[in-house]
Order: sequence, then structure tokens, then C-alpha cells
Amino acid sequence: MKKKMVGTGLAVCAFAAVVSCAAYAQENASGKEQFLKRQAFAEVQRIAGQIDVLQNNYDEISSRVSRIEGGKGESAALRAEIDSVKADIAAIRREMAAMRKEIVNEIAGKIAEVQKAEAKERKGASETQKKPRSGKYKEYTVKSGDSLYLIAQAFGSTIQKIKEANSLKSDNLKIGQKLMIPQN
Repeated sequence: MKKKMVGTGLAVCAFAAVVSCAAYAQENASGKEQFLKRQAFAEVQRIAGQIDVLQNNYDEISSRVSRIEGGKGESAALRAEIDSVKADIAAIRREMAAMRKEIVNEIAGKIAEVQKAEAKERKGASETQKKPRSGKYKEYTVKSGDSLYLIAQAFGSTIQKIKEANSLKSDNLKIGQKLMIPQN
């Protein structure tokens, strides 16, 4: 029972990491970040599959040990088989530990990449807001359901003018984002 809980605990850890990454990805999604997160998720799923295979091997070997130890009259051949199975179990444990470490390192690396991308994006946004503007502008705060098209329509402007005034590279907006709307 204790042996089975080790593998189950590892699978639960991998699943929790996947769920955590998925939740994080939904909160802070951009094209590149989503790609990186999907890539990390696929890698975690691949590793989780490998862990399942190792767990099945571990369970089979543990079952063999139990059958052998339950037999009567141990001979030299049985003792050798038991020792061999125990060595296999030890190897599987080492492999599972290495995979656990690999999972943690990969997830940490992917999270670091996403955090760097977000920091770069925030830095670019703050530099954009400091850019001096000439002409008449009205400040607008993006609300839920807003799009560049709707904002342009409401202020009698165009999507392109709003993007240029705010140095936007895409049409993606965030709730609470401040936009400078050119006035005609």
C-alpha cells in the first residue's frame, strides 16, 4: 500500500503542476505565452505518461516479490530472483526521482520564461505610456467587453489611429488599460 502511494503521490504532484500552469496561463494569456504554456503542458503530460509506465512496472515487480516471498522453501534460485527484483525496484525508484526532478526543473523554466515575457511586455507598455503625444487626446480606461472597434466607433476615431497613438502592436486589450484616444 505504501509503495503504491509513492507513485500516486508523484502523479498527483504532476497533475497539480499541470493544473497550476493551466490556471496561470488563463490569467496571463498572450500568443507567445500561450504557446509556451501549451508546450509546457504537453511536456508535463508526456512525463506523466512515463511516470504511469514506471508505476505499472513498479507494481508488477512488487507483486512478483510478494509471490516469491510467500512461497515455501526458498532455494538459491528463488533468493537470486528476489535480489534481482529488489534491484529492479531500486532502479525504478531512482528513475522516478530523476523524472520528478526533471518535471520540477522544466516547469520552473517555463514559468521563468513566461514571467520574463510578462516583465518585458509591462516594460514596453510603461515606455509607451511615457511617450510624448502632440494634438488633442482623451484618456479612456478599457472596460469589460470593450474592443478597439467599439472604442473607435464611440469616439469617432479609427482602430489604426488608436493603435498608433498608444503604440499597440495587436488588437488585444486588457481591462483597466489606459488608452489615449485621438480627437478630431
